[in-house]
Amino acid sequence: MNAWPLWAMAAPEPPHGATLGGALEVVALGCIGVAVLGLVLVEFVFKSRMARSTYRWTLLLGLFVLPGVALLGTTGHMFESMKTVEACHSCHVMNPFVEDMHDARSATLAARHYRSGAIPDKQCYSCHTGYGIFGTVEAKRDGLRHWLLYVTDTWKEPITYKGTYPNANCLACHATAPTFTRVDSHKALRTQLANDEMGCFTCHGLPHPARPTRAPTRVTTNP
Repeated sequence: MNAWPLWAMAAPEPPHGATLGGALEVVALGCIGVAVLGLVLVEFVFKSRMARSTYRWTLLLGLFVLPGVALLGTTGHMFESMKTVEACHSCHVMNPFVEDMHDARSATLAARHYRSGAIPDKQCYSCHTGYGIFGTVEAKRDGLRHWLLYVTDTWKEPITYKGTYPNANCLACHATAPTFTRVDSHKALRTQLANDEMGCFTCHGLPHPARPTRAPTRVTTNP
């Protein structure tokens, strides 16, 4: 069975209209508003008219249930917002990578994909998150590790990619594209590419600027 079409089916679709992050934000704000308004009304308007058990259940709803839903909504919104390029660029360590991607003269894969509009949104997340059921879990795990290294100032310059980059991330979009399938070398190396025995970068160049060309990003303070 040819697995490449399955990888292609896993490719993320561009957002259409309302986004999940926006919906979660609305849910969280709505829960907070209802909880605050409800508690004020119950305590200062309806308390004397309510049965004791109803009053307690209402407090439980306003103090714990609705805030809990709001917490889930804000957490989901945070996870969604962290997928954006702006979120990556908010950390100065990533400046060389994001600036290169936006550079119209750059020949890196990231810049070429960005210029062509191949990935319309969440470019960093789309390429650096493994597809499949464990992809997003692994991304959050790596993100937590990066955050710990950053806040403890234990990261090394220049930063390096931990592990190997799976071809499946590239093939998720390219496997069924005519510009890929009609190339003889791709057909000849089909098995090697599928098994990660040969990387896409071998022929197509660096995805980001080479380490020696990156400007130092560590912020230093005068003693």
